[in-house]
Amino acid sequence: MSSAARWDARIARARALAAEHAPAREALSFYAALAEYQKTLAANSAPPAGLPLDSILDAVAGFLRWLERAAPPRLAASAAALRELDRAAWREALDRYLEPGADSGDANPTAAFVVEALIQPFAEQLEEPRRNAPPSDESPARCPACGDLPLVGVLREEGHGARRTLACARCLSEWDYLRVVCPWCGERSFDALPVFTAEQVDHVRIEACDRCRRYLKTIDLTKNGLAVPPVDDIATVALDLWAREQGYVRVRANLLAL
Repeated sequence: MSSAARWDARIARARALAAEHAPAREALSFYAALAEYQKTLAANSAPPAGLPLDSILDAVAGFLRWLERAAPPRLAASAAALRELDRAAWREALDRYLEPGADSGDANPTAAFVVEALIQPFAEQLEEPRRNAPPSDESPARCPACGDLPLVGVLREEGHGARRTLACARCLSEWDYLRVVCPWCGERSFDALPVFTAEQVDHVRIEACDRCRRYLKTIDLTKNGLAVPPVDDIATVALDLWAREQGYVRVRANLLAL
């Protein structure tokens, strides 16, 4: 599937789920509009040889203006307050985000969102040749293409069972990962790795670890082949809220910090 087709699938799925999931409707509607914006960034740039930091910095001002018009009120106001940051400040935010082991990359959550939203389409283009690359032996729970943490797990049919991959939060690449292993601490004991599901969305599951108290949300495509992992993740924020109430911490927040 081409990059444009993947963006189209995310946009269509977000719009479809927005009509079905009232609690997540605002987030899904905004994500659909955001994905359209990100698709435009990817379409208007040539596949980069490396992450094009200057192009990302060039895009900041226009993206902030777009957020003021299209984002939910609180995010729009926060974006307006960031217009005073100069290019050097945004370069620092980018550098922090790209530091090895970094998660959000910035103490300001709106600045972190802006950085990640702008990097994502360029990173996906950059890592296209390495999609579905084998994991690193040194750090198998991190993306072998860009080194970021997994956003979600994905289950697909394979033989008489299901194959598990992890999907990267930054470049959206996927890589194979063992089924019964915590991607945060490496725990392998079945009894320490409970799985939780909700009847209403039985294709999405919380895979928790009682050793490190982290959890990964996993999208089971064997139960719903129409699911698009980054989008179905946003649609099922109620599962995240439940997991947090149980004392679990997500391995990596999604783009909307849900």
